[in-house]
Amino acid sequence: MPTDHASNGASSSSGMPSAIKRRRTSSRETLEKTNAVADMLIDDAETVPVIGKVTAIQDVPKWQETTEASFGGIVAIRFTQPIAFDTDAPLCSLATGFIVDAQRGIILTNRHVVGTGPFVGEAVMHDHEVVEVQALYRDPIHDFGFLKFDPSHIKYMELVEIPLAPEQARVGIDVRIIGNDAGEKLSILAGSISRIDRNVPEYGHMTYNDLNTFYLQSAAALSGGSSGSPVIDIEGRAVALQAGGRSHEATNFFFPLDRVQRALKLIQEGKPVLRGSIQTRFKYVPFEVAQKLGLPEETEAMVRQSRPHGIGMLMVATLLPGGPGYLAGLEESDVLLRINGDIVTHFVSLEDILDSHIGRTIDVTVVRGGETVEVSVVVQDMCKLTPSRLVTFGGCVVHDLSYQLAYTCALPLRGVFMTTSGDFLPGMDDSQGIIIDRIDEQAVSNIDEFVEVLRKIPDHEPTTIVSYTITDIHTKESTVVWLTHQWNQISMYTHNNSTGLWDRTKIKWCPRPADVSPVNVRLPVLTDPRAGKAAGLMQSIVSVFCTFPLCIEGINKPRAADFGVVVDVARGLVVVSRRTILLSICDIYITIGNSLCIPATLRFMHPEHNFAIIQYDPKRIGDSNICAATLSTKRPQQGDPAYMVTFNRTSNTMCVNTVVSDMWDISITPQFLPHWRCTNTETVHYESKLLSDFRFGLVGDVDGCVQCIWMPFMKTHKSDMTAGLPTRYILPALEALRRDEEPQLRSLCIEVEPLSLIAARAGGLSDQRLEEIQHANPDRNMLFIIQRIELLSKAHGELQDLDIIVSINGKLMLHIDDLNVQYTHDALDLVILRNRCEMQLRVETTAYDGGVNKLVFWSGAIFQAPYMALRQQSSNAPSGVYCTDVASGSPADQYELMASYWITHINGVATPDLASFEQAVRSCPDRTYARVRIVSFDLEPAVLTVKTCYHYWPTSTLTKDSSTESGWRSSDEN
Repeated sequence: MPTDHASNGASSSSGMPSAIKRRRTSSRETLEKTNAVADMLIDDAETVPVIGKVTAIQDVPKWQETTEASFGGIVAIRFTQPIAFDTDAPLCSLATGFIVDAQRGIILTNRHVVGTGPFVGEAVMHDHEVVEVQALYRDPIHDFGFLKFDPSHIKYMELVEIPLAPEQARVGIDVRIIGNDAGEKLSILAGSISRIDRNVPEYGHMTYNDLNTFYLQSAAALSGGSSGSPVIDIEGRAVALQAGGRSHEATNFFFPLDRVQRALKLIQEGKPVLRGSIQTRFKYVPFEVAQKLGLPEETEAMVRQSRPHGIGMLMVATLLPGGPGYLAGLEESDVLLRINGDIVTHFVSLEDILDSHIGRTIDVTVVRGGETVEVSVVVQDMCKLTPSRLVTFGGCVVHDLSYQLAYTCALPLRGVFMTTSGDFLPGMDDSQGIIIDRIDEQAVSNIDEFVEVLRKIPDHEPTTIVSYTITDIHTKESTVVWLTHQWNQISMYTHNNSTGLWDRTKIKWCPRPADVSPVNVRLPVLTDPRAGKAAGLMQSIVSVFCTFPLCIEGINKPRAADFGVVVDVARGLVVVSRRTILLSICDIYITIGNSLCIPATLRFMHPEHNFAIIQYDPKRIGDSNICAATLSTKRPQQGDPAYMVTFNRTSNTMCVNTVVSDMWDISITPQFLPHWRCTNTETVHYESKLLSDFRFGLVGDVDGCVQCIWMPFMKTHKSDMTAGLPTRYILPALEALRRDEEPQLRSLCIEVEPLSLIAARAGGLSDQRLEEIQHANPDRNMLFIIQRIELLSKAHGELQDLDIIVSINGKLMLHIDDLNVQYTHDALDLVILRNRCEMQLRVETTAYDGGVNKLVFWSGAIFQAPYMALRQQSSNAPSGVYCTDVASGSPADQYELMASYWITHINGVATPDLASFEQAVRSCPDRTYARVRIVSFDLEPAVLTVKTCYHYWPTSTLTKDSSTESGWRSSDEN
């Protein structure tokens, strides 16, 4: 069966068509449920539908005249929804609208274009004049909304106002849909209205669905971007509003204009658009269905006589628990007969009564199982049921549960809905709709209570969040989270009716005192006698997890977790894989004995080897059996016995006895978006295949010293490899920290790979050198070739890719560890092979800078200086400014400024570094276009224009600062 789709602004800002319906989850679709009802709609005024004539040849010039006259009133809408809200994710898109009041500058389009949350847009007129538009009104439930623009800004064309004529919608009439179809400026689609009494289309779960209205149906093809197009008749009148369609067949759904016309008139008169609700969803059913529900024959005869052209009645489909209809005693499957004594069988009549009785009681008569039941129902103000505030915190967005989602899942209209989980609940699937039930053991039923609890939670203190999804209200989940206000400013956005914007207010953080008293802990003990002296290593293994507030340096994971090994109890030093500590901007937590979780700080990240060293406060731990592992200085050899202690899948301690089988130099393929990779490192491997089942373990020798750490090595964001990292790589940095010194490293900034002697001879290796190498290293006949040299390093320009290294400081380079001399020398004497000639070079090393030290945030993008992985994979650096991430729904996203672009100029001003870039962007006025000259990762130049929007996307910086608790300092926003 076909699936319904809405044809909203699903075209990307680049003009490429995408899915016809912009939806929250594309994997969940609901099959359309239709009733066999006739192709006519009889309203309470008893208007008889008229079958339109087939378009004759003589009508063609008339249609041409009509469509051409309409062009001046139809606009393309380029818009963004900058913050997720309700069922709408942040996005940039295209749609259509048409002018319904040229004097006041009012444009009609769809609700799913205007959105229910923050909106930023501009309208492109037929002559390509562009004017900003603001959200003027969006209906609480129906798929229409109004945008407003300043008509005085249109200077070169006469605005055309397209009149609304809902009464002209008739079955059989020919219509034209004129709009921004699939990113085209104007596209004309022909069709004819086949139905005007269709129940609302069902677009799926967790996406927008209309209710309590009829829809029109037409046979016409459509694609993304045509949402909001006028459906005009041959006289140039809008008889409906393009809203949705089916993706697998040429079927369009149009929204009728009865309620649109009423709302427009009220807006023109300066009056509020009042909308009434009894929190009840009705459905139109034919008389045969009503009969099955118990409609008496005499009642049906009376209704047919009163409405002689009617073929059905309204039925109660959904009641929200606790709503007025529910409390009054209405039940699902009740057939609506009268309201206040008048027979009501039409949605327009129903809504007329509700809209005019807000705050008052109406008498509702229904038929239930053959019996007539009368109830009194209080009508609520629907606008007050619609959320007008949202709270952001750490990438998550929460607001009060909307009427839209409540009736979709038949939930009570209360609770805090999390539309995006962000860092708040990073492990939760927010596509299913999360409702927060409790925080820190306190119930929260609205966002005011949510904020009041959240603002009092101290940093780094474990907090329990109880939640459930709207798809499974029976199952609650309890999640422990650790919050940090350094990255997670609490902000509340409130809709401003006068400007259409959502104004931001920062919520002051007032935490209660944190509990930092020491806790006694016990780590599991390994009792397996086969482990020998290595059994004691189990008491040095702790769990580590890390959260990343930003996506930079090619890393887009929100969190990572694994194990680490305690190497100094007195100082609280722990060694962990760089697969866990992916970035220096992070929050780190250590779990000891599965009973105590405490924060840790990053002390060192090795630029090449796969380890980092973190530190916790030993004062947070009371009596414990934690032991520091002793790291071996020896290089493992083939055949050496090994005892790996680890945890199995059920978290029980275990030991795997094996022997060293081989050692080889790791080689990880670079990715398109460069991210850190382990390089220039020898890894250890073992005979036992059981080790491949574990991500972490400590491999001890017969003396109980750790010869290597079995750990994951990052290949891509979704795949790892596991291998043993020899502990000899860790000792130099560890010894410096034990001396209370910061590890200082220098490097040639090169990546090398093994090269066979056959290939070396082909590259010019002499027979004398060959014999010398074979005598010096009989078990490994190889040299090393340079694969990559970092840009901006001192070796860049001195060394070249594919240089073969023969010796370093007079010693043959026969092993990857021979390169480690670079870490402690200001310069190295190298003998290399280049172009079949042996050369002697003195090459200076480069001091390791510790990684990123400043970020600039502008127009929703993050910019940083070229980082190590980028410098490794780039052959040229067009600038010192690199775009590392772009937020969805931001100006950078809308105008196609992408991650992986170098920025060379802003408005013609060169930006060779972050300081000049920051100065240039801070001089760009709000709501103006900035010319951004970029060079792609593949060194293709281009110029983009980006329109700033500081209301939602201000400019700010994040700078490394050791004087702060987190090590980072944020700048003021502009």
